Amino acid sequence: MKKIFLVLLTAITSLGSFAQEISTYSVEPPFWWAGMANENLQLMIKGENIGLSTIEVKGKGVKLVKQTSGDSPNYTFIDLVLEDEIKPQTIDIITINQQGNKEKIAYELTARTSRKIKTVDNGDAVYLITPDRFANGDPGNDDVEGMREVSHRSFRGGRHGGDLNGIISNLDYLEELGVTALWISPMLENDMPEYSYHGYAITDFYLTDPRFGSNEQYKSLSDKLHSRDMKLVMDMVFNHCGLSHSWMEDKPFKDWVHDYESSGVTNYAISAYSDPYAAASDIEKMEKGWFVPSMPDLNHDNPFMATYLIQNSIWWIEYAGLDGIRMDTHPYNKPEVMQQWADRVLEEYPGFYLLGETWVNDVSLEAYWSKRSSESSEFNSGLTSITDFPVCFSIHKAFGKEGDVRRLYDVLSQDFVYDEPFSNTIFAGNHDMDRLYHNLDQRLDKYKLALTFLLTTRGIPQLYYGDEILMAGHGPHGIIREDFPGGWEGDSLNAFNVSELSGAQKEAFEHTQKLLRFRKKSEALRNGALKHLIPTNNVYIYMRKTDEESVLVMMNNSESEATILPESIEELIGSAGKGTDIINGNTTDLNREIIISPNSSVVLLLDQINTRQ
Repeated sequence: MKKIFLVLLTAITSLGSFAQEISTYSVEPPFWWAGMANENLQLMIKGENIGLSTIEVKGKGVKLVKQTSGDSPNYTFIDLVLEDEIKPQTIDIITINQQGNKEKIAYELTARTSRKIKTVDNGDAVYLITPDRFANGDPGNDDVEGMREVSHRSFRGGRHGGDLNGIISNLDYLEELGVTALWISPMLENDMPEYSYHGYAITDFYLTDPRFGSNEQYKSLSDKLHSRDMKLVMDMVFNHCGLSHSWMEDKPFKDWVHDYESSGVTNYAISAYSDPYAAASDIEKMEKGWFVPSMPDLNHDNPFMATYLIQNSIWWIEYAGLDGIRMDTHPYNKPEVMQQWADRVLEEYPGFYLLGETWVNDVSLEAYWSKRSSESSEFNSGLTSITDFPVCFSIHKAFGKEGDVRRLYDVLSQDFVYDEPFSNTIFAGNHDMDRLYHNLDQRLDKYKLALTFLLTTRGIPQLYYGDEILMAGHGPHGIIREDFPGGWEGDSLNAFNVSELSGAQKEAFEHTQKLLRFRKKSEALRNGALKHLIPTNNVYIYMRKTDEESVLVMMNNSESEATILPESIEELIGSAGKGTDIINGNTTDLNREIIISPNSSVVLLLDQINTRQ
């Protein structure tokens, strides 16, 4: 998809004569849709000395409200109002330079998609992929002429060649595993000289990096997921761009990004926003400081920047049919602008999954950014989900060396600080931390316990690619984002073929798969109420329940057998007499003592509805 629109040279009498040389302009968003809920549209037009030209707009139901030229003569911004009943059409944007020469840009308003966005919710299990490290489906795009970094698979921090075709060609594996949504880290152009594989230093917000594929291929992935009743979550970055973005050579406005010399690097003090006693200087340092020196910090106080980012996210939702957005480094953005962003997205797509990365290991600090069901709070981020790091770290501590499941109970017992804790996105690992299997001392039994909890407790679960086959990287990012075995021709192991897995890997995969498949059809695990008992002797017992279904989870995190007496779980099971283990299919008599092996769990679908409160 190109953003360059060739000027039409056909003379139009009423406009006078056009310039006789061919020139080009870049317009962002590259096109828009008729019938959006919000009538306002702001276009950024880039071209040599375009800021010195006057703009006229011709279109039925289109009104030019204002033109604002940037500090750079090569940018101008036009604000349009699109009438409610506007039809798809080609809008003529006419530029008139200082010499009176006129040129015309054809701008398309297209019809909106008829697909109803379902969005990500508690019925989903999200699978996080670092695309450069998942599968190389097209070696021909590993290197692209003119781009700064070439592929270097032997270098941990280099580009390894994973791409869109690699993901598309392995959708059978993902569907067979049982995940229902993919969160893919950024795939937009990252024309940085090094470490461009991770995608978070964007150099073009409207273009898929050609080393991953094209915009059309990205949309094709979305369509193929939807045909499987699966969903797509796009990883977006509003806080910063890459230092190699063309903006850094020619900024639209002098204040387009925060000045590094005066702002430096951020203090990473997320708690400053919620701190009632915080110094203004600390908040300013948090917001305006650069995340790292290679990623210029975007200035949301510039209203044109704010509108640019907000419209970009809406453009991608509509173009690719996204089902959710994960917002990188959410608290590092300006909160007021992020509220505006959430309002605009939810205006177009009510209930849309807006997941904010909120990396704090404290429940109250997390709750500050969480979804609010009322206007009772002074601050409302507008997010519909947050990354629940306290739950993540409690999993590591509970099932790590000498861990105790009381950690899980304690963190969930603080859910009163959230308005809607079941909307939190929960996880045990991601692309920024050591692998889960490493954190659990590479113990298969502990991994199975961790996944049992993750996929049966409250919240929207998210898995990290390769955890299901016990990938155990730790240390630098290039290692924890290791290549999925079998994604490259010549790999000694093809983990996409489950029959090639080792005994431990296969056991981990099958355990995860059984939980995912059961969760997909279990109303209790997706939306049921949660009631738990205070853990004793490192045994944690809880119930997920709806009016129609009850699931009992019993986890023994100790090195000894655990005996569960019927009377100890009577409040949870009510009149149920037996349950079926969803892992092995065995039937358990709930009127007798239940023996749970060391470091193992039992997940029972009860045969009767619990009618007691």
